[in-house]
Amino acid sequence: MQVFIAMKVPRGTAGHPGEVDPVQLVGVVAEAVRRAGHTPFVAYQEIAQRGLKPKVFMPFVRQHIRQSGLVIVLYDPELRGGLVEEGIAYAAGVPIWLLHRRGQRVSTTALACAERVIEYENSDNIRLFD
Repeated sequence: MQVFIAMKVPRGTAGHPGEVDPVQLVGVVAEAVRRAGHTPFVAYQEIAQRGLKPKVFMPFVRQHIRQSGLVIVLYDPELRGGLVEEGIAYAAGVPIWLLHRRGQRVSTTALACAERVIEYENSDNIRLFD
């Protein structure tokens, strides 16, 4: 099964002490997906590798969400595109798992769309398929 991973495009490392590096976080999540026998599809990486522009990448993203058996959203308070992707998945009936840091304020709409909500302290204690 393909697992679509949506997140805020990383622009450098974590900005505040104690924040999880988003590149490390997506690596941990993608590896957990692989260990469970699934194929991770990290949207921002796929878009960058192909050099896609917005007019082209949105249909590309929509197609891959619809082909996925699960969408995992790595929540960030500044997340924008990932919330669009969550909405596409919700409208298409694709299950959504929402990951966020414990204690982080999370959009009530994002929470309401998620079939499963997973809180974590750091990237070492994320359990997806256990």
